[in-house]
Amino acid sequence: MELYHDALECEPDELRLRVLGNLQRLIPFDFGVWGGGRADSRLVSDLTVLNQSEAILEDWEAVAQQDDFCDLTLNRLGSTARFDDVPDYREGLAFNEHWRRFNASHMMATIVGEKTYGYVSFVGLCAEGRPLVFSDAERTLKQMLMPHLSQALRMNRELWAGRAVREHDAVVLVDGGGWILTVQGPFRDLAEREWGKQPVQLPALIMDALKNGERWIGKTLEMGMLPLGTNFLVHLSEHHAPLAALSAREREVAQMFASGQTYKQVARALGTSPYTVRNQITRIYEKLEISNKAELAQALARKRPQ
Repeated sequence: MELYHDALECEPDELRLRVLGNLQRLIPFDFGVWGGGRADSRLVSDLTVLNQSEAILEDWEAVAQQDDFCDLTLNRLGSTARFDDVPDYREGLAFNEHWRRFNASHMMATIVGEKTYGYVSFVGLCAEGRPLVFSDAERTLKQMLMPHLSQALRMNRELWAGRAVREHDAVVLVDGGGWILTVQGPFRDLAEREWGKQPVQLPALIMDALKNGERWIGKTLEMGMLPLGTNFLVHLSEHHAPLAALSAREREVAQMFASGQTYKQVARALGTSPYTVRNQITRIYEKLEISNKAELAQALARKRPQ
């Protein structure tokens, strides 16, 4: 619970430093790294380091393609590995040309795949003067904690990204059935604008979409959800989606036209003329500030069931 509390209160870099510091109370290590990047290129684009220079991974790029330990962890995403899991690793180029320069005589690391395709995040714990390898018990503990670390950081980044660009967001804690347990921020005002009242339970259609990893978009609200133990944390923000400017009829025409139907087919289905449909599409393009059917399909793809 302390981890998820920190995820709500700390900025992302502060969160990672605090969590690495707390891990030292559970697993003895000298310095740690928590970052991410593209798996295919092995370029680290996001990094927080505790008790060590960031050069530990900036300079690592010179040996990244020859690092057998990296090969092992990338081939076993989600599994925690140690230097000692790679036969004769300390005799190889990566260890002698890089890790030994930073006094990383031992490392225990886990790489996990994230939602963004090709992006992975990792947490590595390093030791300098440790006489023994990281134990199986320490490996098991880190393995157990890693999904929570990854989840907490995703939740933290989403919240802080929202706070950085919006002033009137709300966060709601709900159970698996959508029953609201607690709220933070102007939830009442946001809910009344969307539904005309403050609900005690999020509708089932909304919960189904959110549980499937989708963002739900309503008339005035946009929502995303992350699991928090057996409950869920829902982030609500106002949106001013262009689709809100369309009339019900225009949305119907837009959906049919974007699905691949012609002016004539839409007109026949709606009992109107192709000329009328053509004019409606022109107005829709103007309202959405787009110019073709492909852009219309992309705009409609953001809409969720209400």
